[in-house]
Amino acid sequence: MEFAILGPLEVRTRTGNRIRLGGARQERLLAALLLNPGGAVPVPRLVDAVWEDRPPATADRQVRNLAGLLRRAFRKADPTGPPVLLTDGRGYRIPLDDHGLDSRLFADTVARSRRTAAAGQQSAAAAGLRQALSLWRGPVLDGLEGQLIDSGAVPLDELRLTAWEDCLDLDAALGRHRASIPELTGLVTDHPLRERFVGQLMRALHASGRTADALTVHRRFTGRLAEELGLDPSPELRRLHLALLTAGVVPDPGPGSGGAGPSTGPPAAGARTAAPRTAGRPGGPAEERGGAVRATATVRATATARDDAGADPGPEAATAEGGHGPRPTMPVPVPAQLPPSLATFTGRAAELAALDAFTEAAASPAPSSPGSRTGPGSASAARICAVSGSAGIGKSALVVQWAHRIRGRFPGGQLYADLHGFSAEPPLTPHAVLARFLRALGVPGEQVPSLPEEAAALYRSMLADRRVLVVLDNARSAEQVRPLLPAAPECLTVVTSRAGLAGLTARDGARPLTLDLMPAPDAVALLDRVIGTRRARSEPAAVAELASVCGRLPLALAIAASRLAERPGRTVADHVAELRDSGNRLTALAIDDDAASAVRAALDLSYRTLPAAARTLFRLLSLAPGPGLTAAAAAALCGERVAVVRPVLDQLANAHLLTHEGGDQYRLHDLLRLYAAERAAAETGRAVSAAARERLGTWYLHHADAAARLLTPHRRRIPLGAPDPWYEPPAFTTAAGAQRWCESEHGRLLGLVRSAAEHGPDALAWRLPVVLWSYWFTSPHLEDREEAARLAVAAAVRAGDRYGEGQARNDLATALGALGRHDGMLAELRLARVLFAEIGDRVGEAHAIGNLGDHCLGTGAYGQARLHFQGALTLFRAQPEEHRDDWAVRVCETNLGVTAMLAGRAGEAGEYLHRALDRHRSTGDPVLESITLYHLGEHHRRLGRPAEATARLRQSLAVLDATTRNPRLRAEVLAALARLGEAAGPPDGRGRPGG
Repeated sequence: MEFAILGPLEVRTRTGNRIRLGGARQERLLAALLLNPGGAVPVPRLVDAVWEDRPPATADRQVRNLAGLLRRAFRKADPTGPPVLLTDGRGYRIPLDDHGLDSRLFADTVARSRRTAAAGQQSAAAAGLRQALSLWRGPVLDGLEGQLIDSGAVPLDELRLTAWEDCLDLDAALGRHRASIPELTGLVTDHPLRERFVGQLMRALHASGRTADALTVHRRFTGRLAEELGLDPSPELRRLHLALLTAGVVPDPGPGSGGAGPSTGPPAAGARTAAPRTAGRPGGPAEERGGAVRATATVRATATARDDAGADPGPEAATAEGGHGPRPTMPVPVPAQLPPSLATFTGRAAELAALDAFTEAAASPAPSSPGSRTGPGSASAARICAVSGSAGIGKSALVVQWAHRIRGRFPGGQLYADLHGFSAEPPLTPHAVLARFLRALGVPGEQVPSLPEEAAALYRSMLADRRVLVVLDNARSAEQVRPLLPAAPECLTVVTSRAGLAGLTARDGARPLTLDLMPAPDAVALLDRVIGTRRARSEPAAVAELASVCGRLPLALAIAASRLAERPGRTVADHVAELRDSGNRLTALAIDDDAASAVRAALDLSYRTLPAAARTLFRLLSLAPGPGLTAAAAAALCGERVAVVRPVLDQLANAHLLTHEGGDQYRLHDLLRLYAAERAAAETGRAVSAAARERLGTWYLHHADAAARLLTPHRRRIPLGAPDPWYEPPAFTTAAGAQRWCESEHGRLLGLVRSAAEHGPDALAWRLPVVLWSYWFTSPHLEDREEAARLAVAAAVRAGDRYGEGQARNDLATALGALGRHDGMLAELRLARVLFAEIGDRVGEAHAIGNLGDHCLGTGAYGQARLHFQGALTLFRAQPEEHRDDWAVRVCETNLGVTAMLAGRAGEAGEYLHRALDRHRSTGDPVLESITLYHLGEHHRRLGRPAEATARLRQSLAVLDATTRNPRLRAEVLAALARLGEAAGPPDGRGRPGG
C-alpha cells in the first residue's frame, strides 16, 4: 500500500488504485498509526485519536472493530499484498518496510539531500530538496481535526520549513538570487515572523541590486517582531542589516541558520558622476536630421561604478590625464525599440479607436492664448495612457500593434521597455530602464548618472523638445513607472499593467483604458486566422464553442489555436472535448516547449503578488455558485463584515483577478474561476472550504427568508435559528425590493442549492428551496423550481429529516402542478400528507390537503376540490393561534371562490371572492390581492359583465405593476383582457394560488 498524509489522507494500492475508507473514525484511526510510522500505537491512544475527550464506554471494542474493517478494506483492494495492519501487544502498527508513506519518503529525501550538500554537490542537493517538497499536497492530514493529529503534524511542518530554508540557501550559493525572490516573497508573507526566510529574502534582493528593498523588508520585519512579540532580531540578522547599510560584503548565514554558503552582493557604488552639460545649439540637446541623432552631451571628469540595477558602464570615460583623448562622435540612430507586432492580431477595434483618439489629442498642439507661446511644448502636461487588464487579456499585443500604426507621428523615436512587473524575473528598477533609454538617446554608457534622480533629470532634458512615443510594458506599480515619464507635452507614454495603476490617474493625469475579454466574433476570428479559414468553416459550431471554452481570453485562444495548427489531423470538436474537462483545461492551455506561455503560469504571476488576505479570498471565491457575487456574499464566505472584505475585493479587482461590474457586483470569469479552484484545492483545507460554503449558504438562506417575509408576510415559516454575528440584514425593505433581489440572484440561488446537494450540508439543500417557495410561487422559472424541489426532497431523505421531507415534497407537488404534471403532483402530496400526519404536524398536513384541492381543480374534479379546501380550512382553524397559518386560510378561501366559479355556482363564487379580497387588502397582501382580482374579473366575464370584468383585471395589473410584478399572473391577466376584447373562449382556470 501507498499511504499519503502530506495533504488529505489517501491510500492507494501498488497499482495506483485509490481505496475509499469507511468514514471519519476509520480515517482518524489510520491517521494516528501513520503519524507513528512503524511503531505500535496502544489502544488507549487510538481511542483518544478517534473520540478525543468523549469516548463511549465501548471505545476499546469499537477500536478493534475499526481495525478489522480497515484490514478487510486493504485485503479486498490488494489480496496478494503483504499484511498492512498488525496487532502488536496492546496496540496496532503498520509495517512500513513493506509499504510506502509519503512523510517517511519526504524525511529520507531531505536527509539524503543534506548529506549531498555536505559533500559539496550543491546543485544535486537543491534538486533533491525540491523533489522532497513536491510531495506536499496541502496541510498534514488536511480535513481531519483533533489534538493528536495537530500535535503529530507539528514536526512534519517544521521539517518542511527547514528543508525549504536549506533549499533556498543552496539556490543562493548557486547564484539563483533573482529567481528565488518571488518564492521568498510569498514565504515571508505566509510566515512573517520566520527570521531565516527574512534574511534569505534580504540577501537575494541585495544580490539582485535591490538593496533598498532588502532594507525595507528588514524594517517591516523588525517592526512586526517588536509589536507582536516584543523581541529584537537575532545577532545574525543585525549583522546582515549593518552590512547592507555599509554596502559591505554580506555575511555568511552561518551554521546556526543552516546556510549553504556565503552570498556576496554587488560592489559598492563608486564616485559620483557629474551632471552632463548640453551644448547650446538650436533644436535642443540633439538634432533630428536624416534619420539619425548626433549626441551632443558631454561629461567631465569621473568614471562611474555600476551595479546590477543600472546600465553597463561601457568603456571607461576619457579623462584629461588618461591620454586616450576624446571619443570620436558617432551617429546615433533614432530609437525604434518597438517589438514586432503579432501577425495574428485580431479585433479590438473599439480599443484601437480609443487609443487613436487619445493620440490625436496628444499630437495636437495646445490652443494659443494671450501671453502664451504656440507650437511644440505649449501644452501644460505630459500625456499618459494606462492600459490595464488581467493576465493574458492581450494588453501588450494591443499596445504594440497600435504603436506600430502611429509611430510616424513621433519623429523623435519610440522607446520600449518590458518592466517585468509580473514576470519570473524581478521587476526592473526605474534606474536600470533610464540607463537603457539614455543610451538609446545617445548618451555614452560611462556618462549615464549613477544617481537615479540625476538620470531621470537627464532623461527629461533629452526629451524636452522631442516628440517621442514611450511604451512601458508590464508595469508593477505607479512608483516603478513615475520616474520614466517624460515631462514634454509632445511625448506620449503608454503603460500596460495587470494592476489598475490608479495612482497614475490620480497624480499624473493618466487616462485609463481597461481591457475586457474579447467579444465572441473577435474570438472566433482569431481562431479562424490561426487554424485557417477552411478548417474553421468546416466546423463553425465547434469553433464558436472553442472560443467559449477558452473564456474569450486572448492568451488561451492563441494557445488553443496553436495546438490545433500543430495537429492538422485533429478536429476542433475533439480539442473542445479535451478542454471541456475542467480538471484538465488549464493544463491543456499550455505550449509544450514554452512553459511561460501558459494560462496557469500567467495567472500564477498575478496570484503570487497578492497579499495573503487577498489570496485567501480569491481561493474562496471559487466556492461561490456561478461566476458573479456581491460584496456581501463574499464577506459571508469569509465570515466577516462587508466593510472588512470590500478593500480586499478591491485589491483583487485592481490586480484584474476579479471584475468589478459596478455597485456591489463582482465577476470571476471562467478560467480565473478554474484557477481559483485549483489554488483552493492545493492550499485550502477541505474543512475550511466546507465551512465557507456553509457560511455562504447560511447568508443566502437568511436573505431568502427575509424576502419571503415581505413577499408572503403571513405565511408560516420553517425554523432557521439565529444568524451568526457577522451576518448583516439585507438592504431591501419592500416586497418589490425583495422580488428584485430574488430575480437578480436567481441563478446563484439555484447554483447554491445544487452545490449544497453535492457537497452538503443536506439541511441547507432542503431548507433553501422551501424558503424560496414564496419567490418561486410567482416566478416564471418553473423547471428550475422543480429541479430545486427534487434536490430538496433527496437531501431531506439523505438526512433522515421527516419534517424536511414533508415540506420538500409538498413544494415539489406545487411545482409539478404549475407545470401541469398532475399525476406526479398527486403522488407527492399523498406522501407529504402521510409524513406530516406521522410526525404530528397538523399545519403541514392541512397544507398538503389544500394542495390536493388545487390538484382536483386542475383535473376538473370540482366537488373533490371543494371538500379538500373545506377540510384544510377546518384543520387550519383548529390550531392554536400561535401556530395558525393565516395566509394559508386566505388561500383556501380564495380557492373555494374559484371552485364555485368553475362549478357554475356564481352567487357562492362572488361571496367567497369578495370576502377574500377584503381580507387580502386589510392584511396588506398584494400577491393574493392581485390573484383574487384576476379571478373576480373572470367571474364577471362569465356573468356577462364585460365592464366590471375589465375594471377588475386592470386593478389586478395595477397591483402587479406597483408591487410584486408576478410575470406568470401578468400574462394571465393580459390574456383575459384579450379574451374580453375578442369575446372568445371560456377561461382555463389557471393562476390559482397554492401552498
